[in-house]
Amino acid sequence: MMRFAWFKDPENVIYADVNEFAEYFGKETGVVDFRRKLEEFRANPVKEGVILKGKKRTSLKLIIPDLYFEDKKEKLEMGDTVWVYLGEVYPCYCVYWPQEDA
Repeated sequence: MMRFAWFKDPENVIYADVNEFAEYFGKETGVVDFRRKLEEFRANPVKEGVILKGKKRTSLKLIIPDLYFEDKKEKLEMGDTVWVYLGEVYPCYCVYWPQEDA
């Protein structure tokens, strides 16, 4: 069970630029097409999140905290973007998409 208070603790969160994070993390966890899966979830999120399984005995959960914890009055910083949760013994990754220069 994921706890809102755990996500609020800055010691548990790593902010990650999708361009620097997705390829490396996908290889490390063995999740095929990780970047594409992040993009798909970002475009079509579900409240419960989505579990991805990697080839290296890894599973992780993609969530959007503001949606997952929608019953909370308080919101997380950047809680409207995709977060990668591996369990409370690992850090959670808050993935952000940098703005393109116009």
